[in-house]
Amino acid sequence: VCTVALMTHFYILDFKEDTNMKKTNIITLLSFIFLIIAVILFLVLGKTPKNDTNTKTDKPASQSSVSETHSESSDKSTSPPPSEEDIILPKDTTISMDDALFIGDSRTVGLSEYSKIDGADFFANVGMSVYNIHKKTVSVPTVGKVTLTELLSNKKYGKVYIMLGVNEIGYDFDKTVAKYKELITFIQEKQPDAKIFIEANLHVAEGRSDSDAVVNNGAINSLNASLSKLADGKDIYYLDANTVFDDENGNLSSEKTEDQTHLYAKYYAEWGTWIVKQTTSLFGEDYH
Repeated sequence: VCTVALMTHFYILDFKEDTNMKKTNIITLLSFIFLIIAVILFLVLGKTPKNDTNTKTDKPASQSSVSETHSESSDKSTSPPPSEEDIILPKDTTISMDDALFIGDSRTVGLSEYSKIDGADFFANVGMSVYNIHKKTVSVPTVGKVTLTELLSNKKYGKVYIMLGVNEIGYDFDKTVAKYKELITFIQEKQPDAKIFIEANLHVAEGRSDSDAVVNNGAINSLNASLSKLADGKDIYYLDANTVFDDENGNLSSEKTEDQTHLYAKYYAEWGTWIVKQTTSLFGEDYH
C-alpha cells in the first residue's frame, strides 16, 4: 500500500510540471487513480483475520456453552454427588405405637376397631370395669385369648392407656377410685418401664346427661377430676379428649355420636390421631 501511494505521489508531481499534457492524459490519470483506490479497498476489506484458520475447528456455540457451564460448576465443587446410601430420608413425625397397650370398656373397643392406631394392642371389653378387669379374658390379635395378668406377664409395653369408669358409675365413688389406683399399681409392677396414661372418660350427649340419673356428665366430671389426681406427670399422665368432642355446653356433641354415648366410626379415627399427637408432644417422635 505504501509503495502504491508513493508512485501516485510522484506521478501527480510529474503531471503538474507537464502543463502541456493533453486532455486525454487527464482521463488516463484519473482512471489510474481510481484503479489504485480500488486495489487499496480490496486489500483492506478482503484482509482475513489471523484466527480464521482456527474457526473451522472450533466447537459450535451451543457445545462450547455447555462445556463452559460444566467447567464452572466443576470448579465450585469437586465432590461427587451423594449416593443413595448417603441420602438421609426424613423421619416419621409421630411416635411409634408398636409398644402401646389400650385397656378399657366399649369405647376402647370402638377405638380398637376404627382408630387405625398401628401396632398397638387392645385389652378391651364392653362390660369392662376396675371391679372385673382381672376376671375378664380378651382375644388380643397376635397374642391370643388372655387375661390381663397373662398379657402383662408375657409381653413388654412402653405405653399403657387406661379408660375405665363409666361402667363403675353408681358404685361407691371412693371405692371406685381406690380400685383404679390398685390397677395402676398392678400395671407398674408388671411393666416397670412403661408410661401410664389415664384417659378421661368421654362425656355423654346432653339428651342422656339430662335424663339419666346415674350416667350423666356431672358424675363423669367428678370421676375424671379424681382420676386426674392420680397422675404425677412423670410416670403417670392424664389425657382429656373431651375438648375434642364436646359441644359449647360441655356435653358430647350430638353430631358426633350415634347413641348419645359412643362416637361415630370416623370420630374414633380422629380420637386415635389425637392420642398419638398428644403422646408425641409429651415425649417426641424418638421416644419408644
